[in-house]
Order: sequence, then C-alpha cells, then structure tokens
Amino acid sequence: MHLLVVGPGRIGKALAARLQQDGHLLTIRSREAYGDFFVPTYDPGPALAEIETCDAVLLCAGAFELNASLERMVQANHTGPVRIAEAIHSKFPQAHIITFLDARIQRPETALPANIHAYMASKRLHAQWTLAAAKTWGTATGCRVNAIAPGPVLPPPDKAHSEKAGACLTPRPTIDDIYQAVNFLLMTPSVTGQILYIAAGQQLL
Repeated sequence: MHLLVVGPGRIGKALAARLQQDGHLLTIRSREAYGDFFVPTYDPGPALAEIETCDAVLLCAGAFELNASLERMVQANHTGPVRIAEAIHSKFPQAHIITFLDARIQRPETALPANIHAYMASKRLHAQWTLAAAKTWGTATGCRVNAIAPGPVLPPPDKAHSEKAGACLTPRPTIDDIYQAVNFLLMTPSVTGQILYIAAGQQLL
C-alpha cells in the first residue's frame, strides 16, 4: 500500500517508521515541504504535484500553541488540513484519509485549561468535518475518511504544555496502540466516519 504522510510530528514519525517496516511504500511531506498553511491563501497543490499514486493518507498536519487566537488555530488545525485533504481527494478520489485529532475534544471547556481553548475548538471543528467528509465523499467516490484521537501517548515537549488530568486507565496509550488503530483502519474497508479514541479514557475526564 502506498501511503502519504503529511506533517508528521513525534507520533507521525514513529508511525511512519513502523509502517515502512511492515512493507508499506511511504511518501512523506514535512511541514517545510507542504508549505505554510497559517497563511489564509494556503495552496497545497505544489507539495502534492509530484505524487503519482496514493492509497491512503495520514494527515498529521497541525499545530499546538498555548494562548493562541481562535483564527490562528482554526487555520492551522482545520482550514489548512482540509485544503490538503481536498487537494488529495481531487487527485486521488478513492484514497483513504486518516486525520489526527485530540482525545480531549470530548471534554467540556470547564475541564480544560483556558490556554488551550482555541486549540481544542479548532480540533472539534475538524472532527465535525471528518464526519461530514466521510458521508459526502463516501457517497460520491467511495472515499473513506476516519480520524484517530490520541491521548497522553508521549510526555509533552515543554512543561508549560502539561496539565493535571491524566487518563482513566493505566498504562498510558502507546505508539504501538496508535499503530494498531491505523492498521485497523487501513485494513478494514467497511469502516468510515469513525473517530478512534486511543487515550486510556482521557476523553471521559
């Protein structure tokens, strides 16, 4: 299977390595390669022009910022990734799209630090798009659209990003758990419009 990985961060890079080990052919587009989608006029076309085949996409593109404006976070975590997905769908109408959310989208704002409200709002908006795209594109072309919502898989890179709430279960979710979820989605052609919470119950707190 030929996979396109767009904007891999720490989790995405680990997943890419596992998928390559399993024999998948990968094309990776880093943030530098796919362009600055903080710009409202962002066009992903040049970054995708040379891609000749694509069976599925891991859409990891996005940004996490504390105390960011809602406009900036929506551009980074919804508008930009949607434009990438639309460009891919236009070129490869049946390519399976797996986008990445955040398990905390299920939690009320009162249960979240105020400094991430804009970020979480952008991820909730992208979750709504995931379900709508699965219905629209699935009906039109047979394209599947799913999402994975990771929880506390890796320690935050900065202590300022930490929060008290953890998860319901121990042990914490792992990269292997995320990989198993990706593999399930890739290998199960009847599944679309799903958000898989790989979070040890963090979304419930």
